[in-house]
Amino acid sequence: MILLQQSPAWIDLDPTAPPDLLGAFLICLLTLSIFSFLYRDNPFYKLAEHLFIGVSTAWYTLEFYDSGVKKALLEYVPEKVHALHDPALAAATEMGGYPVTPGWALAWRMGAVALSLMLLARLVRRDAWISRWPLALIVGIYAALKMTGETQARLVQQIRETMVSLWSADASAVTIAGNLVLVLGLVCVLVHFLFTFKRGRTLAGFSRVGVIVLMLAFGARFGFAVLGRIALLIQRISELSSYGQPDYSMGGRGWVATLLTPPWLVGGLIVLVLALAALSRRGEPEPPAA
Repeated sequence: MILLQQSPAWIDLDPTAPPDLLGAFLICLLTLSIFSFLYRDNPFYKLAEHLFIGVSTAWYTLEFYDSGVKKALLEYVPEKVHALHDPALAAATEMGGYPVTPGWALAWRMGAVALSLMLLARLVRRDAWISRWPLALIVGIYAALKMTGETQARLVQQIRETMVSLWSADASAVTIAGNLVLVLGLVCVLVHFLFTFKRGRTLAGFSRVGVIVLMLAFGARFGFAVLGRIALLIQRISELSSYGQPDYSMGGRGWVATLLTPPWLVGGLIVLVLALAALSRRGEPEPPAA
């Protein structure tokens, strides 16, 4: 028995269901609008860019409001007020992993809410001085946390990973060779950045090997980044191809049904508009390069 897949509905608000026709058209329109930048800067690309920035800003604003103001006032405050009169809840009150009294926890959270409201003062007046205090705290605390995290990840962890045993009892020849390349390459790279002594023939040789190791590392990182972007491109093209199936067609059969799918309709519309715009500007001088 052959089960025929039903065509998707125009609008389906179920997140577990496959994309509806309207969603397929929007996905194809935004994706192909971004790809249209390969031709030149155009209104389709600007529409997708502004829509992405606007939706992202709105989402983060609502997320910060929900977690920083709404939940603090409607959930956290009643919970801590109740904990003031319940010894069991008071003993379990923590902040940042440290036990505190409910009164202190409530005071700190209300201070955070006050700082959040002070930050919104920039919406009233662009140079509102009251918003500089929470902004300074955010920048300072984030810089301190980022500094410790980057030091741990990029310095301490890397030093720990280079402390390997060159000749382990149960290590294979490939592992020993890899450890030797790691240690010798690290020493040569460090010698390349050693500017305390005069570069003689020995230090220059080590420095030259260090440059080669650095170029290999940079090339590998760049190749990894390029392959990652190509994988994303293949994923987007595969998704557009899935929307080009007859199940998403507006009607017809055979190749007509394929042409009436969202990728072909949206792509044809973009190409037609860009072609008409190019023909309308024929003979006009090109704008000066920025």
